[in-house]
Amino acid sequence: MPRKSKRKVPKDKRSKVPKKYLSGTKGTKRTQLASVIKRIAKLYKEGKKVPKSLLAQRMRLGKGGNKKKK
Repeated sequence: MPRKSKRKVPKDKRSKVPKKYLSGTKGTKRTQLASVIKRIAKLYKEGKKVPKSLLAQRMRLGKGGNKKKK
């Protein structure tokens, strides 16, 4: 039986970051979020420490938390 090939992950055209991580954002926030994600990924791949400020910035720009509306 032939091996099944893996599907390509849909990515954002401009930033080449998977759309999954940019959903729910538009415009400049989206580009800022993409650049922050790229910076975090670069540091992680190099084995360096990712500063908490960078993670906080990502949370602020993207889907920060599930806040329930009443």
